[in-house]
Amino acid sequence: MTNYTKGRAFEYKIKDFFERNNYLVFRMAGSHSPFDLIAIKGNEIKLIQAKEISNKSAINHIINEVQNEIVNLKDYFNALGDIVVFVYLYLKVDRDKIYVYRLFNDKLREIGYYDLNAFDNYKPIESENKLENVVL
Repeated sequence: MTNYTKGRAFEYKIKDFFERNNYLVFRMAGSHSPFDLIAIKGNEIKLIQAKEISNKSAINHIINEVQNEIVNLKDYFNALGDIVVFVYLYLKVDRDKIYVYRLFNDKLREIGYYDLNAFDNYKPIESENKLENVVL
């Protein structure tokens, strides 16, 4: 299985999860966008970058890379007015877990993880409510 095929399968797994939770989801296939998926429900937009890595030592590099790319788009998000934009990184590092990071004040912070075998079973690390509601 190629890296592209694995990455696409991972994106579809996340896409299916959000669709089951009543989001309209667009996959940005073949684009060079900083986001792989855009999930919309009501006035909420979730911009999702999905990465699958095999080397745990690359985690910080990936987080910094994605974080820098996203922060550069800040002005676009601020122009959306009443629409609430959340930015996430879904990072599959091993065979069992998908770690979830959310952007808060220009920093991606780990907020929880999913068991890959039971994707609907989310385990928060810290409450997002404790963190600032304003993403950008």
